[in-house]
Amino acid sequence: MSNRFKRAVIDDLISRNINASQQDYLLDLFESAMKSVATTLVREAKFDTSDFATAKTRGCEGFALVLSRARSDSRTEWLGKFQCGEQHLDVIGHLE
Repeated sequence: MSNRFKRAVIDDLISRNINASQQDYLLDLFESAMKSVATTLVREAKFDTSDFATAKTRGCEGFALVLSRARSDSRTEWLGKFQCGEQHLDVIGHLE
């Protein structure tokens, strides 16, 4: 099955100065970005949430996301780091 159609699973996260609604939206962006990048050979990708159409209306404009591919045991994991000033969200996830 293509990685694009697999289910995204969040394994762990660390949040600093992020409210619950921002966190939910940033996790949605992480899952979408993870699925998009997983179909390529890219090992690291950088995004700016301002490029997403709904970022401003959901209060998540201006975050930088660095998404990295890593191998853990027998599966591929994805490490996501969101940052906007003093706001940080670190996420680990995988596709299944």
